[in-house]
Order: sequence, then C-alpha cells, then structure tokens
Amino acid sequence: MLTSMSTKKTTPAKNTNSPALVQGYFRQPDVQGERVVFQSEDDLWEVPLAGGTARRLTNSRSEARSPRISPDGGWIALCAMEEGDHDVYLMPTSGGEMQRLTWLNSVIHVVGWSPDGQDVQFVSVHESMHHRGADAWIYRVSSAGGPVERLPYGPAMTVSYQGPRQKAEGGNRQSATDNQHPTKVGVVLGRNTLVNSRWKRYAGGMVGELWVDVRGTGAFQRILKNLPGNPVRPQWINNRIWFVSDHEGIGNLHSCNSDGSDLQPESFQQEYYVREPASDGRHVVYHVGGDLWRIDVQQPRSPKREQRINIQWATQRSRIQRRFFFGDHYLEDIDLHPEGHGVALTARGKLFGMPLWELAATQLGVRDGVRYRLQRWLPDSRVAVISDAKGQERLEVFSMEPTLEPAASFRLPPGRVQDLVASPRHLHLVMTTSRMELWWMNANTGRLRRLDQSTVSEIDDPAFSPDGRWLAYSKNLSVELKAIFLINLGVQKEGKAIRPNSPVQASDPVRYDFTPSWDPGGHWLYFLSSRTYNPIWDTVQTATTFSRSIKPYLITLQKDTPSPFLELPRPPGLKDEPPPAPPPPDSRAEKPNPKGAKSQKKDTSNPDPTPSLQITIDLEGIQKRVVEFPVPESLYEQVVGLPNRVLFTEYPIRGSMDEPPDNLNQEEGLLWVWDFEKGERETLAQDVGTLQVSVTGRTLLYTSGTRVRVLEAGVPVPEDSDDTPSRRTGWLDLSRVRISINYPQEWVQMFREAWRLQQEFFWTEDMSGVDCQRVFKRYEKLLPRIGSRSELSDLIWEMQGELGTSHAYEYGGDYPFSPRYPVGWLGADLDYDPERSAWVFQHIYAGDLWCRNGHSPLAEPGVLVQPGDLLLGVAGMPLDAQTTPGALLVNQAGEQIILTVASQDTPDTPRHLVVRTLASERNARYREWVQTNAKFISEATSGRVGYLHIPDMAELGISEFHRGYLAQVDRDGLIIDVRYNAGGMVSPLILEKLMHRHLGYDVPRWGTPEPYPYHTLRGHLLALTNQFTGSDGDMFTASFRELGLGPVVGKRTWGGVIGIDSRYQLVDGTTTTQPQYSIWFHHAGWSVENYGVDPDIEVEDSPQSYQEGRDLQLERAVAVMLKRLEDEPITPMRFDQPPRRPLPK
Repeated sequence: MLTSMSTKKTTPAKNTNSPALVQGYFRQPDVQGERVVFQSEDDLWEVPLAGGTARRLTNSRSEARSPRISPDGGWIALCAMEEGDHDVYLMPTSGGEMQRLTWLNSVIHVVGWSPDGQDVQFVSVHESMHHRGADAWIYRVSSAGGPVERLPYGPAMTVSYQGPRQKAEGGNRQSATDNQHPTKVGVVLGRNTLVNSRWKRYAGGMVGELWVDVRGTGAFQRILKNLPGNPVRPQWINNRIWFVSDHEGIGNLHSCNSDGSDLQPESFQQEYYVREPASDGRHVVYHVGGDLWRIDVQQPRSPKREQRINIQWATQRSRIQRRFFFGDHYLEDIDLHPEGHGVALTARGKLFGMPLWELAATQLGVRDGVRYRLQRWLPDSRVAVISDAKGQERLEVFSMEPTLEPAASFRLPPGRVQDLVASPRHLHLVMTTSRMELWWMNANTGRLRRLDQSTVSEIDDPAFSPDGRWLAYSKNLSVELKAIFLINLGVQKEGKAIRPNSPVQASDPVRYDFTPSWDPGGHWLYFLSSRTYNPIWDTVQTATTFSRSIKPYLITLQKDTPSPFLELPRPPGLKDEPPPAPPPPDSRAEKPNPKGAKSQKKDTSNPDPTPSLQITIDLEGIQKRVVEFPVPESLYEQVVGLPNRVLFTEYPIRGSMDEPPDNLNQEEGLLWVWDFEKGERETLAQDVGTLQVSVTGRTLLYTSGTRVRVLEAGVPVPEDSDDTPSRRTGWLDLSRVRISINYPQEWVQMFREAWRLQQEFFWTEDMSGVDCQRVFKRYEKLLPRIGSRSELSDLIWEMQGELGTSHAYEYGGDYPFSPRYPVGWLGADLDYDPERSAWVFQHIYAGDLWCRNGHSPLAEPGVLVQPGDLLLGVAGMPLDAQTTPGALLVNQAGEQIILTVASQDTPDTPRHLVVRTLASERNARYREWVQTNAKFISEATSGRVGYLHIPDMAELGISEFHRGYLAQVDRDGLIIDVRYNAGGMVSPLILEKLMHRHLGYDVPRWGTPEPYPYHTLRGHLLALTNQFTGSDGDMFTASFRELGLGPVVGKRTWGGVIGIDSRYQLVDGTTTTQPQYSIWFHHAGWSVENYGVDPDIEVEDSPQSYQEGRDLQLERAVAVMLKRLEDEPITPMRFDQPPRRPLPK
C-alpha cells in the first residue's frame, strides 16, 4: 500500500561520529595585499592573509606549482603540466580557465613578475647544455603571451627587484610588441638559491650566491660570500635583502643591507626550516613544517612578529582516493610452486598466490599499509615472506587461504634480509643479510642459526641441494675474488634441527665465481665464472677489453665422477646417440637415466621425483674438479640444472649509451639448454629475463619485462605461439591479480621504510651524530597532513635532508597521470621581428651532423635554411607575435613536420620543406658549446693547446673524454674541462690515462713517430672546474691536484662524495638512495664531503661576464697555459743519430 509523502521540511540528523578536521600540507605561498595563494594537494588555493577559509582555485590533472600573484592582484602565474612537461600558465586570481604562455616543456619554476607587472619571469632549462639545470637561466614572457626573452644575468634561480611590486594601471596586459625592459631598479640575483632544506647544513661549493646590483646598471657584486651557511631565496624588501640561511643551525629568515652588512635574524623557528618565502613588500609569507606563516615587515623585529596563518581547509582529498591496478603494473617478485602448478607473487608490496591459468588469485595478509617481499614457497605449500606489518620486518608464514593474519611470525636476524631461499625438502629457510651474514631458520619454530659471515661484501646466491642437506653460495674472498662455498647443514632427524659443518671453499676463482645451481641427480654443481681472459681489441685506441669473460662450469661432486663432456668410443651410425658415461660406482646419488633405456613410470601422486635422494660430496680436492662447458665465453647471467640438461641465459654485449627500448616488456636474453645426451646446446626462448625451475624439475618459469611465462622445462618455445595468456602459450594473465591502493596507509609505510633503509645503510653507524629517532618523529607527525604524492616526496626529502649528507635522494613513484604531448624542437634560436611580422632564424645548431639526434634538422643537406631566414608557418598554420613556433609543435617531438620558410633575400617567396623535429636540443647545443670552446683555445694558442669537456663520470663522460683526448694527445697542452660534471664512477679510468707519460717513441722510416706508451701526452695539463662539478667530479678534481697533473682553475666543487647504488625501491616504484660509501683520501681524509675541492686559481663567473658573452674561467685557463708553455716550453723531439752497424771488413 502506497502512502502519501509528507512535505514537511526535515533536518538531517547530526553525525556524532564525524572525523576530526584534518589539516593540509601547505606549500609555495605568495602574497599580494590581503590575499595569500598557496599550493596543497597539487592544486592552488587562496586564503586571507589574516587566516580563514581556504578556497580551491584549480582542479588540475597535473601539479600546479610556484604561484606568483601579479602586482595588481588580478592574475596568478604558475607552472603546470597540462599538456606535457612543465610550462608557464596564467589564470585569474578569482579562479577560472588557465591560459598557456610558454611551450618549452622545461620550466623549473615561476620566479615572479617584472617590476611594471607586464611580464612573467621564470626559470627554464630549454636552452641548457648541462645536467641538473646547472645552466638554467631566467626568462620572461609577456602576460599576453608571445616570444620568450632571456634575461641578461647569466644562470640563476631567483631574481628580485628593489621596492614593492608596482601595480599596472587597471591590470592591463600589454602585448608582446609593447613589452619593454624593466625600469632600472636595484636587482638581487640568486644562484643555487632554490632550496636548502634537502641537504641541511650544506657548506660545499654550490652554496647559494647572492649578487646585488644596487642601481640596476648591471654592476653586480657578490655579498655574504663567507657566510658559514647556505643562503637561498633572496628578496629585496624595502631597503634590505631578505633570504633564508641555516648558518645558525636551522634555516631561518635573515636580512642585511645591500652591501651585506648588518646581518640580522628575521624569523626564529626552532624545529623546521623556513622554506619558499615570498613578499609583496609589506608582508612575508613562508612554509614551515606544513604550515604557512607570515611576518609584517613594518613591525619591530622579534619572535612575536611571526604568526601562523590559521587556515580552515575542507577538501574531498581527491588525490588520495582509492585506485586499482593490475598485477603486472607493479610486479616485484614471483616464485614458482615446488610442483609447478602455481605462483606466489608480490606486487606493489602486496602478497598473492595464484594457480597458473585456472581458478582465482588469492590475496594474503594485511591489505594496506604493509609491505611484503621475498615470498617463497615452503615444501608444505605454505608461503614464507618478509613483512613489516608490525613496524619492523619479520618473517611470516601464510597458508594458501584468504587470511589477514599469518600462521606464524618470527623475528629476523640483524640487518635487512637481501635474499630468502626455501629448502626443497624441509621447512628450512636460508637468508642473506645486509650485514654480510648467512643465516638458517626453521620455518616452523623460527629458530635462527648463523652459517657464515663475510668481511668483504654481502653473501650471494644461496642454493639448497635437491636433498636439502647441503647449501651452496658465493662469497667474496677479497674485493677482487669471489668463490663458491659449500656447507653440509647436518640435517637432523625429520629436519627439525641442523648441526652444520664449517663452510668449505669449493672453487678456486680466477676472478669471480657465482650463481651455483645443483644437478637434480646430485652429480654436479653448476656455476658461472669470469675466468676466460680472451682479449677483444678496441677499435679506437690501442687497448683491449674482456667483455666476454664468463662461461658456465661444473664441479664433479664425487671424485670418481668423470666429465660429462668426455667423448667415448662408439660404432658407426651412432654419432648422435653416444652411450652414457658409467655412473659413479659408490655414489648414493640418483643415477642418470641412460638414453634409450626404458623409462620407469613416474608416480605423479608424489611431487618429489627423487624421494630417497641423498647427496654425498667428496670435499677433498673439490677445487680441482672444475670442468668447463664447451660453449663460447659470453655474458651469461643464470644457470639452472635439469635432469640431464642445463639451462643458462646469455645476453648480448651492448653499448652502454644505447637508447633503452620503447617496449618495457622487451628483454634481450637468450635461454639456452645444454643437452648432455646430444652433447650440444640449443635455443629455447628469446627475450628472457630471469628464470626459475620447479623443485620437480618439470616446469620452467621465466620473465620477459613485466610478463611471465610458464612452460614445460627444457622444451623449446612453440614458434607459432602468440602473446595471449593461456596454457597453450604459457603466458600468465597477471590481470587476475587486482591491487587496491589505500594511499594514506601506503604512504605511511613508504615513509617508514625510507627511514629504515637510511638507518640500515647510512655509511656510519651513528648516522654522523644525527639523532635518527628525533628526526623521524619530527616528520612522522606531518604524515596525516599529506594529500598528494608530491607532498610525500617533499616530506621524505626534508627528512633525509637532516642527515646533512650528499646523495640522499628520492625520485620516481606513482604520480597522477598527466598527458604527455612533448614539443618538437628545430635546433635553432628564433626571435620575432615585429617590423617583418615574422619569426627569424637567429642561429642554427649544426652539432654532429652524422648523429641523428645530435644536430638541428635545419642543418641537414638540402634543407638550405640559413640564419636570417624567416619561419612563416608550421604544418600549414601561420605564425604571428602570439602564436609561437612551440605552440604549433606540441606533440610533434621526433616527428616529421612541414615548415613554411622564406629566404631573408626573398621574403615574399615562401617554400615548404619537411624536417624531423628533435625531442630535445641539448645534444646539439652541447656539441656547439664544446666546439666553440675548442676553437677559442686553438685560436688563442695558435693550435698548440687542445680542449675537451667531460660532462659526467659515466658513459657519456668516458665517451667524450676519449673523443677529445685521442684527437688532441699530440698537443703541447690540454685543458680538461670538468665544469658541470654530474659525477658517476669512471674518474679512475680517466686519471689512469692522464697519468701515462712519454717514455719514448716508435720511430719508423716513413711517417710520423708514435709515442710509447701509445696515446700519451708530452704536453702540460690543466683542469677547469666549478661549483657544479660534483660526486666523482669532486674526486677527479681532488685526485688531479694531488697527483700534480696540473693546475686547477675555476671555483670550489660541489662537495658530495658519499656514494650510492640506487638499489632499493619503495612499493610504488620510488627510488630512495642511502649514502653508503664515503671517500677517504690520503691527502684530504674525509674533508671533501660537504666542502668540495678548492681550485689553485679561483675565477668567479659574474653576471657581468655573461652580459658580455665572456667565459672568464676559460680565458684564465688559456692565460695560465700560455704562461706555463712560456716557462716550460714543449720543444720538438730531436732524436740521436741512429746507430750504424756496418758489416765487418
């Protein structure tokens, strides 16, 4: 029966269980008058300066950052990624549509507005030639859009002008053609001044530099050069320069006169650094520990002047709403069931079990906020796994039922478990740890027993024997040698306990032996070894390499077991069917099944094919029983034993600068099988990554990128198989694994793991005196405020910055998707000419014309475009003052495009041409910079002095070094430029080459004498360095000086020499690095870290030098080299009269 609905107004019942108001994480504020704009949850918000309710201004697909309010208060300039990488956008302060102002794909942050309020000023690396934005400049663009103009200050991160922001009348936005230079006012320029909280208490060569031009005439002077802190974010407020510095311990606001005198504190924070200050001339707003604070600069200086801005903040927190992924998106580890019918896997830190193709995947353990890793099947079909569910990591054991709680939980040995291996027979586990130890655990009771310990590095590759009674592994004997070891575990009755014997070294390495694997029959132990010194001649210099030094080998476990490769006599007609070698007479191991013998029917009800197998090993003389597989040496990575066969993976030798494949699923490994009966190897599969074989030996699993395949072991992959997941093809459907992400809980786990990794791997036990618990608690309490992935990153950076040490990084991870429409580049400088109403080619970067991505497409043969010619259109669309070439080249990177051009001599005769754009101009610009420097030096020294630049100490750096060195080794002098060197690990190779000096000559009858040793210098050396020379660049500079190779000219280096290996990722793919390996020099001790290396001759690169287009450091290097050539000339070699040996009379 229907009843009529009452029209009486009702009031919703009050929810008495409403959660407490959660405060946001507020960053990057700006102020104009009574309005503050800031960033939170990757969007922009506004709030009254006095505090109150915050209002959301953007709802961006990407991160909107570094907002700057116009002087008239009507507009906000910001940096966003709405159509690609970061560019400058403009929006009304009242909210509304964003207008894109630049098409550069490379904007670091918005600096502010010009004094007249007509231009937006920003930092960009689109014309950069070096890493890390070291040569980023400040640019400006009209608020009406149009051409981008570089400010003439040289590389810088911030700029501020004397006096308050000037309000443009009516907030008019001038067109690009009306844009004029700012009125001449005082300028303070900041270099290296973006942030000082990510490496707190930093004192190296890249500390912030404040350059002041009092009258706006271009006459800059550096102030506070000797301040024992790191000044950042300088601003000219009224008559004083304000900035953040940590010279008193905590980063606080300070101010001084324009000449650096009268230094005074302006803020008095005692826990968190002051960050990202901004001012309108009356108030300063800034970030401190997730809050926004303000100072009224007209009030007397005192701690009471600082006030927190109370923000009432309500949000849906859309950035932390639950999301779902498939298992292949974040697959971390996979383990094949002992019987080969299922897998256990971890994906994004979550634990799953899954039959291969049938039935459902099962999630095990706590669903959110916990990381599971190193899951391993036990013989009873339970899963052992490392879990941090209780805060610290423990070993947990799960049955294959959907459950939250483990069946057992045990403490782990000290350190971080690096590898976990389960016994095929018993409920035993073996684990290696970061403390270089090898441990055994009873998976039923949690009992632990240490088996071995290294004093050199971590123990690797533990492998149980098929009967579970022996353990093989690899361990370093020294830094340069690695051997295979064996332990008889002494398994007691029913496997409840062990009485292990002492480890025995089973191989005598020539270089390093690794990856042991057992023969299922118990006759042999396989391993890989680098011991084949077959030199490969270099094609560019007289040198050799041993890129293919690895082969598979085996050790015969019983002393009377012959080599399986021994050729035995056989009658004609049986070439392909040799009789098997006779089995060892006294071995209790399972005997190999001779080919042709009648196979015994296998009991499929018992997954163990060898239930009575018991392996015995003759340890005496075992190091002498190594046998080489008859295969070519190569780059092998894995070896796995099967019955009567052996699998191994081989990888091609590739150039380390080869571009990675576009397809993330593409692997390059070949999977081979060696068949003992046939006496040959054959290919089973291609595109193989890692591989596993079930305990039964019947099932093979291999990965290929993010895909996983399971096949019958030892059988070639069907040639006609496709990529469709099925039993027929072997591919697993990992989309059956569904991952639910609760971001707040996941971020708490990631935050804790990041600090746990620092505590375990930081290079000193006491964390260099840092109270790690105090630091952790300081930042952990801010976690509930985090509302986006970028805010978590910011918090981790701040926490790790408290270590006061280099190389504590955080990068990557699961950020919200934003579209990628990269801009195509033409490898040219263009300016808009209002008189001709056209864009004009000012310069074309020829670069390396023979390198596809190393030159401007306009420099290619037949294109016929010259500086001064006009660019009239792109893809049929005309250009004008507001329509820039970049605006029409969006989403055209690396693509062919039609350009409409005209010669400067015949502007009324346009023509069309097709070019392929560049994804980046960096390579072409870098090559021209190097060539310009080399030409300058050659002309200044009449060709007597050479020049080369080393951009890093990695693949590119070693390539550039040899390219420049070998071509100029015969010069009287050579300038080695390591400015902007981004570090790496090849400095010893370069130093070794530079240390080689002439001992003599190889003198032919015809031609030019060659130096002995080959490629050695007679001439003088000089190194150029600057504050952006870091890491291995620091080490090169320190070594260059200490070895007395020559003078060092430039500026003090970065000062970061504690190395990392980038080995550890958090659950969402984030990499965090732990400063693990600190460099100690005989001559300098630990002093290079957080200081750098002083040059012999310091040369400042002032803003004036960039205005004049001069490289003062390069000029000084030439002068020093010429003086040295004058004092110590390199004279032409004069040989003695050749000996005469006439015949006797």
